[in-house]
Amino acid sequence: MKFDITEFLEKLPPIPLPGMRNADSIGIDIGSSSIKIVQLKGSPGKYQLVRWSVIPILGTMEGEKSEKAELTPEEKKAAATNLLRSYRGSGKGIPKNAVSSVSGSSVIVRYVKFQKLTRKELTKTIKVEAEPYIPFNIEEVYVGFYPVRDLVEDGKTKMETVLVAAKQDQVNQRTEILEGAGFKPTIIDVDAFALESVYDASFQGVPPEETVLIANIGFTQTNFVIIDKGLSVVVKDSLVAGNSINKAVVKNLGTDIRTAEKLKLANGLLLTPQEKEAAMNEGKKEAVAVSNAISSVAKDLTTEIKKLIEFYSMQGTERQVNRVIVSGGSSNVKNLIPHMAKELNLPVERLNPFTGISGTEGVPEEYHTTLGVAVGLAMRRAGDVK
Repeated sequence: MKFDITEFLEKLPPIPLPGMRNADSIGIDIGSSSIKIVQLKGSPGKYQLVRWSVIPILGTMEGEKSEKAELTPEEKKAAATNLLRSYRGSGKGIPKNAVSSVSGSSVIVRYVKFQKLTRKELTKTIKVEAEPYIPFNIEEVYVGFYPVRDLVEDGKTKMETVLVAAKQDQVNQRTEILEGAGFKPTIIDVDAFALESVYDASFQGVPPEETVLIANIGFTQTNFVIIDKGLSVVVKDSLVAGNSINKAVVKNLGTDIRTAEKLKLANGLLLTPQEKEAAMNEGKKEAVAVSNAISSVAKDLTTEIKKLIEFYSMQGTERQVNRVIVSGGSSNVKNLIPHMAKELNLPVERLNPFTGISGTEGVPEEYHTTLGVAVGLAMRRAGDVK
């Protein structure tokens, strides 16, 4: 069943499909190397984990085509559809309603100021109002919005608004994968906003005036989001990610991509010159080469974070990032977090999306950060405003 994705983008109140009740739904994060699935029940503060899964996508790191580092879009779509169809048929009680998300260069998030309009008025004119801010053909994107606050400039009342635009082909591909697997897509979110939902639930003790930057380090891209007073104020995606490290390891050691992934996770970073010297003295040249590869990519990553923080700081005299939180499967690289903390001169900690959620004892710790976006998607319900 086809529907207007505009109504389901994050920050635009999702409108239930005709005849659809606010039934149980399942969060499905379709990544480049794996599909992450989470179902929750309950309400904020009382969530309970019902089911979870991490399914490797054939052709990436597992399966008959495991020598391939990346799939073509067509291969990924077919593989994801087949894997999700098999998953849906593997057990009883798996909800039909699914929440998924998009990210990357095909998704644009902007904070803009429109003339004061009612939601109904802006809904009718959103494409005209949004076109100057969107670097795509306005007829090729789905557009969503969420008014943040009213303000007065030059004696005129305006409204600060979160504007979200996503290319139709990427969003449609998500819905086609889900529908092809037997699911009913009810909400298409944005990765960064799913992470915001997890942060809101996991860091309730953080002072409200504190500003954080979340770096979700995935396989082929990293999602950045700066959250100020509970609102995502800067959203950006980068191609510096886990597979960037794998390629650097391949370059340094001349190995294949699958072996590079294993070496990355087995060795991690050597933090000090003393550690590197000790490794060399012990004949662990491979560990040093892997560490050098990780270090070069980590430098690129922290450079991007510094630029993002600088950009945010330039928006106002009192704007500063107080801490960095990392998530994503590639954040599990040994010693990456202390390395980032040193380079950024900021507290850096790992996101645990299951904080405050019961029934998670069976989830291995190494999967916690991997499931961050999926947990955020599982928290979404049709009718949410934010």
